[in-house]
Amino acid sequence: MTIATLRICLLGTFRVTYGCQTCADDLHTLTTARLQALLGYLLLHRAAPQAREHLAFLFWPDTREAQALTNLRNLLHKLRQALPAPAHFLLVDTHTVQWRPDAPYTLDVADFEEAVVQATTGPELACAIDLYQGELLPSCYDDWILPERERLRQLALDTLDRLITLLETQRDYRAAIRYSQRLLQLEPLNEALYRRLMRLYAASDDRAGALHIYQQCVAMLEEEFAAEPTPATQELYQRLQCAVPTPPAQTRHVAAKPPLIGRAREWQALLDNWYRASSGQAHSLLLTGEAGIGKTRLAEELVTWVGRQGFGAVTAHCYAAEGALAYAPVVAWLRSAFVQPRLATLDPIWLTEVARLLPELLRAHP
Repeated sequence: MTIATLRICLLGTFRVTYGCQTCADDLHTLTTARLQALLGYLLLHRAAPQAREHLAFLFWPDTREAQALTNLRNLLHKLRQALPAPAHFLLVDTHTVQWRPDAPYTLDVADFEEAVVQATTGPELACAIDLYQGELLPSCYDDWILPERERLRQLALDTLDRLITLLETQRDYRAAIRYSQRLLQLEPLNEALYRRLMRLYAASDDRAGALHIYQQCVAMLEEEFAAEPTPATQELYQRLQCAVPTPPAQTRHVAAKPPLIGRAREWQALLDNWYRASSGQAHSLLLTGEAGIGKTRLAEELVTWVGRQGFGAVTAHCYAAEGALAYAPVVAWLRSAFVQPRLATLDPIWLTEVARLLPELLRAHP
């Protein structure tokens, strides 16, 4: 006799189907939360037989032992009635109960855990997280399920974090935003996630989206804690709000650049050094290599990324043919669109000094 595969889903909506995908019949008899909890416990502890006394105490801790054992017998009877060919799925004797490890079945929890262990690439991580459809048996409120539920939830959080970090390294900001939104659904009270989303929106050149996320964060904190965002979140908001818009000519120039392909390891090294510098540790980074391999393009990508985060970003180019012009990069920085508006705020005594490098200042400020 050929037994079809039993497909069991414990994550999110409880579901058990039997047979091929096109003609699978829902097992409507597995409708009570207690019956689903017993099936879930046997599946999650399928590696070893479970003593009847242990199961009786676990599910009816406040009931006398004799009555708890009777309740367990009745529940096992209902479970065997609900399962097709129960002998192929359950091992039951007078002392123990076990889900047969060799039974023809699939379990979404096992599939999710295995997929996470095997995942190394972005698509594999995405497929793994798609298997996590929600909390483990949300209709069950027994104490025994809480650690297992939290373990699987934390596994999903860690997997999402790995995927988002990888997508950010690959500069696929739209996909990173999409999975960050899902991460926020799992942890809606985590303020750091709002900051992460703000940075991702800014990196994708969507400052309005970043500021909207801040407003969501403000509303959440007010409603849940009657509190304001932390200084770190407020500082990020102010920086993005006051960021100098990219001039139209420069916007066309940036848009014309081809996308930066590959260079994931080098890009991650740039970001690591940038985060170190932005945390207050002054830092220098030297890009070296043969001519034409893309050093300048990599640096330009970092300048664009930093500028979208609301930080001042200016560039200068030096060439050997210029000779020993030691102040050439300083002059280029002072003439940048980011610095020029700020020169007008200097006192005349300092403007006089700057005019040694920028003679044109003498026309605006004789």
